[in-house]
Amino acid sequence: MRRRRRPLKIFVALIVVLAIVYAGISWFFSEKLIAAKFAPLGPVDVASYGLPQPELIEIPGDGVTLAGWYFANPRKAGCATVMLHGFSGSKQEILGPTPLFWNRGCDLLLYDARGHGESSPSLLTYGAHEKDDLGRAVDWLANRTSLPHSKIGLAGWSYGAATAIQAAADIPDLAFVLADSSYSSLGDIARAQGKQQFGSWTKIFVPGALLVAGIRGGFDARGVAPDDAIRDVKEPTLLIHSRQDEFTPVEQSEEIYANSDHSHTELVIPDWVAPHAFSYTKNNAGYTAILDGFLAKYAPDFGARA
Repeated sequence: MRRRRRPLKIFVALIVVLAIVYAGISWFFSEKLIAAKFAPLGPVDVASYGLPQPELIEIPGDGVTLAGWYFANPRKAGCATVMLHGFSGSKQEILGPTPLFWNRGCDLLLYDARGHGESSPSLLTYGAHEKDDLGRAVDWLANRTSLPHSKIGLAGWSYGAATAIQAAADIPDLAFVLADSSYSSLGDIARAQGKQQFGSWTKIFVPGALLVAGIRGGFDARGVAPDDAIRDVKEPTLLIHSRQDEFTPVEQSEEIYANSDHSHTELVIPDWVAPHAFSYTKNNAGYTAILDGFLAKYAPDFGARA
């Protein structure tokens, strides 16, 4: 009898050890996902982008305070845009594309996402909580400008693009959504980045990492999915994604587009070479033409033409 029990004990011990190892590695990857520490970007001269000095504003959220810049446009064209930066970035990161909307006479709101820049430290949730932050930012901007949602657009890059799509599913009557280089889901980007940074073996730990991340961050990590949220977005949506993107594969925007309503959603893969979320930087004239054509078709009354 003792001889029979010994192999069973060894087997149980092995299972326990493997479970502990799996849990430990899953925690490690969850740390990479939601608890990353970012060095703040330094000061920047906004005048070099053709902008006036911004008003420094704060938007209270659920357990966080968002630090932002509000730019009041002297042209007063009756439009406004919330612009959202990418993972590990800050509001300084998206000053470059501001002419897309500033030249139309639109007011601008740029803010640091939770856990980024000068906003409150926080675990990241890839849109689960950030979409609610964005909803509060839209309400703040609507109150400040006295504009209806139909005169307010969302423009996001990478992490900000995914947040914009998920928020737009809950915010009615927006003017448009511009989502550049979005990931299709937290699971998809975790698998892509895990493979790129550590190897294909990491895919077996993604379910565990998502479970741990969700418990730590208080959200459903498996439900963070712009490719699912896009089904509920009723506003005109422009997806842009560089084919050369090595951080977030272009297939992820293609998945989002596949689930969208094609009557008001377009996917543009630029014909010039650009790294992740840098299509505007590499060809701002070409990028501007794409956006202008989209707005002329779907939101012709949004602001004044440059």
